[in-house]
Amino acid sequence: MTGLLGTPLFAAGEAATTFLISDLHVPAGGGQVVANLGGVLRAAEAAAARVFVLGDLFDSYVARAQVRTGIWRDVAARFAAATAAGTEVVLLHGNRDFLLGPEFAAASGVRIVAGGLRGQLAGADTVLVHGDELCQNDLPYQRAKRWLRHPWTRGLARHLPLRAALAVAARARAKSRRVVSTGDQRRFLPTAAAVEAAFATGARRLVFGHIHRFAHGQREGGEYWVLPAFDEASIGLVTRGDSLVPVRFDAAGLGADVPLPGPCPLAS
Repeated sequence: MTGLLGTPLFAAGEAATTFLISDLHVPAGGGQVVANLGGVLRAAEAAAARVFVLGDLFDSYVARAQVRTGIWRDVAARFAAATAAGTEVVLLHGNRDFLLGPEFAAASGVRIVAGGLRGQLAGADTVLVHGDELCQNDLPYQRAKRWLRHPWTRGLARHLPLRAALAVAARARAKSRRVVSTGDQRRFLPTAAAVEAAFATGARRLVFGHIHRFAHGQREGGEYWVLPAFDEASIGLVTRGDSLVPVRFDAAGLGADVPLPGPCPLAS
């Protein structure tokens, strides 16, 4: 196991076809994003593809009790039906749902990865991460991340009663929205040094989400893809031969290819 900027990288394994999506932010009320996720799973089953979700499946997931109720139970059931039919589903922890744990894996049949993935994908050595670790200039978040993910903090949060957990999650999301809307937007960009650190591992491709942009670019050492927020764009990537191809999904399944986006601005 290797690492990238403090994020452990686990083996991705191999598959003929892979679908990649990120940042679904499934809210407590569900909605169209859940229907479109169903389309992804149906298309994956038809194509014998695996599905990688690169973090932030949920708008928030704080306590293990959530999996027993509401939209969290319903999404787990959708995954359970897909995995029972033979579809491999892998979830990376995001900044909103890093407390997803074994209770969700048991209810859904998915593999939950507390970190990133690395492996051969569409003909290239590829690193897959959520992307928050790449935003090195967001110092308040990087400091908070260390204590939020401390085993003591995680253990306390995961054992909260459901009502208390949902209240904590609501306050955290409201605070996060205020910070993002009022802060220096440049601090929320990935840094060039962080992207280049991924290629310094020997990988030739980097795929991430988190910043809610759709982008594709080149740096010395390799190419990078930024997945947009799926709840806003319903866009993902599909492996075809030696390429990653951007496509749009809907409730019916796999839709049309999407034009190649431009590069993402990278902070210094």
